Amino acid sequence: MNKKILSAAVFLLLLLSMVPAAYADVTYPDPAPLEVGQTLNHLAASVEPGSSVSVSAGALPPGVDLYLDDKADTTDVYLRGIPTVPGYYDAVVDVNAQSSFMCSVDVEPAQPHLIVGPGVNCFLNEVVHISVTASVSDGGQLSYQWYASDGSSQSSLIAGAVEPIYQPGTDYVGTTYYYCVVTNHNNGLEVSVVSPSILVTVSEVRVSSIAVSSLPYKTDYQLGDALNAEGLQLLVTYSNGTSQLISSGYQIYPTLLDVSGTQTIEVSYFNQNCSFTVNVREMREVIDGIGVLTLPNRTAYTVGEVLDPTGLSIRVYTGAGFRDVSEGLVCSPTLLNQEGSQLITVNYEGKTCTFTVTVESEEVPSYLSLYRLPDKLNYAVGDTLDASGLVLYFISSKNNAVEVSDGYTLSPTKLEREGQQEITVTYGGMSCSFKVNVTAAQPSPSPSSSPVPTTVPTAVQPTAEPTAFPAVPTHTPVPSRTVGSGKSFVGVIAGASVIALVVLGAYVFIMNRGGFDVLEDKLEKLFRRNRRK
Repeated sequence: MNKKILSAAVFLLLLLSMVPAAYADVTYPDPAPLEVGQTLNHLAASVEPGSSVSVSAGALPPGVDLYLDDKADTTDVYLRGIPTVPGYYDAVVDVNAQSSFMCSVDVEPAQPHLIVGPGVNCFLNEVVHISVTASVSDGGQLSYQWYASDGSSQSSLIAGAVEPIYQPGTDYVGTTYYYCVVTNHNNGLEVSVVSPSILVTVSEVRVSSIAVSSLPYKTDYQLGDALNAEGLQLLVTYSNGTSQLISSGYQIYPTLLDVSGTQTIEVSYFNQNCSFTVNVREMREVIDGIGVLTLPNRTAYTVGEVLDPTGLSIRVYTGAGFRDVSEGLVCSPTLLNQEGSQLITVNYEGKTCTFTVTVESEEVPSYLSLYRLPDKLNYAVGDTLDASGLVLYFISSKNNAVEVSDGYTLSPTKLEREGQQEITVTYGGMSCSFKVNVTAAQPSPSPSSSPVPTTVPTAVQPTAEPTAFPAVPTHTPVPSRTVGSGKSFVGVIAGASVIALVVLGAYVFIMNRGGFDVLEDKLEKLFRRNRRK
């Protein structure tokens, strides 16, 4: 009977010695922080084969769950999925309702993806715009802040510049570097990306050329007369491609006509030169009268226009006969501001004659002007042009500006070519144009090499697209700690196992020496010897 009880005890101890291996659970370090949309495939723990595992407290990120990978001698617990909401997540995971471990996951907002508009070359006081287009994949709220730098390590925040489109100042000559910090705000967290620099170069407007647009009213003189430049108009062309008519501010030489014949008059304006000629006669003749020989080429006008005497000639009668004159004629009035037939008086050497022109009230558009660009200037290939914000004016023949709100056409409206694309605006037979930027796809932005404000977080490079889950971890995990609540239990079992092995060894030794009966006889003889002594 005693032998059976002892054998059963030894068998039980052998079974208990196997338990520690089954509960030797191991956990691994928490995963590195990742952003919304990245793939998580993290080995969290290795537990007893066939264990039941569940989250008992806290929470895992939305889109992430526990997965078990059963093997011959263990079960690996994985965190797998694609997190969809940023935040700091702590979850308590139970194993067989006997032990538990903590798993923490930090999910950051997605980084904004940026497309930066082109740089600008302009002239003083010209209205220009720069822009950045941003998007995020996690539905966060975007904010913008523009900065400026002269190219040195110093940069400054531009107060109030918090929109994706910014209108930089152009009131001084030079190059300024602009960049925008775009921040994604989501679930109380934020992440920022710094755009590449956009260069705005402002140049001084210079006079590139001048030309005589209208000759002086008087071009026929007597020897010794002083030059009369009244009526002289110059067409001035500037370095920015614009031009204007001026009738003052220039210098002329000579002003005293002391050489008979055809004389050249030099005109100078901001270091640019042009010239015209006058006729100088030696003797003053007596004029009996004058009359219109040919009318001007143009005799029909709109109210507010200036008389054009081109083509007008008169016949001058003297005691010696007559001669025909087309220069030096002074017409009055020159501003046609009265509707209907208007009488024009021609004066030549104190003698006068007249002719009439017709003046109408209708205002005819002269040319089309682009006053403000559309709000959207950056597109992807295949997008449709958006003209919102476009403001047009036409300049009438009376130099009046009238806004055009409809009736114009844009071409092309479908943007199918990558790069800068010119958009033509047509209205009433007139046209003007502007340019938009068309990209093939949204590239992943890289932080700018230009100066970055010290108060703004440095941009983090965008991560790669999510990949499929691997069957096993790509690295050999290093155990960091054992399951907390099972430590004492495992210690007790380990001690019991050692005792069981010692007892088992003693049992085997006794049985090999003849069994318990032999052991009992030897012990009895030993006790007898001790009593005799």
